[in-house]
Amino acid sequence: MSVVEIEPLVAMEAFDAGEGATLVWLGQAGFLIRQAGLKIVIDAYLSDSLAEKYRGTRFPHQRMMPVPVKPGDLRDVDWLLCTHAHTDHMDPGTIPALLAANPRARALVPRAEKARAIERGVPENRLTLIDAGESIDLGGVIVTATPAAHEDLRRTTEGYLFLGYVLSGGGVTLWHSGDTIPFPGLAEWLMPFRVDLALLPVNGRDATRAANGVPGNLSLEEAVALADEIGARAMIGHHFGLFEFNTLNPEEGARKLATLTPKVEVRLATVSTTYRVQPLIRPPLSVLLVCRGNICRSPTADGVLRAALPGHRIDSAAIMDWNVGKPPHSETISVAAARGVALETLVARQIRKTDFEEFDLILGMDDLNMEAIRALRPEGGHARIGRLGAYAIPGEETTIIDPWGQERDAFEAVFDQISVACERLAHFARAAQQNIGQGSEEHGFRT
Repeated sequence: MSVVEIEPLVAMEAFDAGEGATLVWLGQAGFLIRQAGLKIVIDAYLSDSLAEKYRGTRFPHQRMMPVPVKPGDLRDVDWLLCTHAHTDHMDPGTIPALLAANPRARALVPRAEKARAIERGVPENRLTLIDAGESIDLGGVIVTATPAAHEDLRRTTEGYLFLGYVLSGGGVTLWHSGDTIPFPGLAEWLMPFRVDLALLPVNGRDATRAANGVPGNLSLEEAVALADEIGARAMIGHHFGLFEFNTLNPEEGARKLATLTPKVEVRLATVSTTYRVQPLIRPPLSVLLVCRGNICRSPTADGVLRAALPGHRIDSAAIMDWNVGKPPHSETISVAAARGVALETLVARQIRKTDFEEFDLILGMDDLNMEAIRALRPEGGHARIGRLGAYAIPGEETTIIDPWGQERDAFEAVFDQISVACERLAHFARAAQQNIGQGSEEHGFRT
């Protein structure tokens, strides 16, 4: 059964909600979404403001496709989401008319772009701000902001300039990545959400565009690889077909897809099409933490996550068999106890091939761990593999240092490092948990 059901769009005003989530592509990176009783517009460019701005220049920004709907004709909109401030995502030709036609609608934008959003037509009293790692309840849909690199991870004192949004509600999880290229840690941030449908840009990037101030995005191949890495069930590629200097030819894209063997169900966005994703029932997220000996780092993470995520399956294991059956290192137990985390009941074990089917996430601590975990992973294993340290700082595959054989202050530093990473991972798992149980048993399966 297809993850994404498609049917012709009869009329934008007759856009049906149904169960789960229903989407319509608005061109470029724009989508109209019905999810958990809300109508959400994201990154809508429904004007010719860029053509007016760049008329007579090398890149005149003339539309290759017509505006699918006038912004004032979109009604009953609850939220307008903008991932960043580039005009084709935060459009001064779209925002005032859309908000005027929907007086109860609010706008969600990156905290770092508050001034730009107000300048583009969002009244301050209708503005909600967010930064990477934060979650907000839109009223039935939980939105969590993820960092994006377009083409770099740029931030101010207020936060990241480029974001993506995870939308969890109605038994469905969507991820609109915003404009981004691959960067370390991006996949790990998405893994806990168990994304049903990823909305990813596929127009790519090159030196010519970069030299002329046109930052790039994922290529189609990179987007497919990312969707597979995070364990998404389906992907829709977008951000093409609008400007001839910054697009992907759909026919060329179809030929490229024919040469790939993705696990994810992949489609390229088309106009006048309704996309529907049915709700699912999922068990709570399960996580296995892995280090070399399972007496220092991984039991620390095990204990911290168990305390933060009651009701989730949390465990830890070793790459090597040196300490099987032993308790954690005495200094590890002492440092954790001083921070209110009990580790005395944990016993070291070695990672097993069955773990790759029994857990959703398997997270290592350093390069050696990751190399060993990947070597052990059976073909087609269920678990997503990543680095625990990636949850600490976006863009850095932070190594969790091994304190074995060092003084107590090294164990304390490791506990602090692990706590920061586990706090964010637990936050994501809790945000995703809000979406569990909203689907029907008919569509339920373990993912």
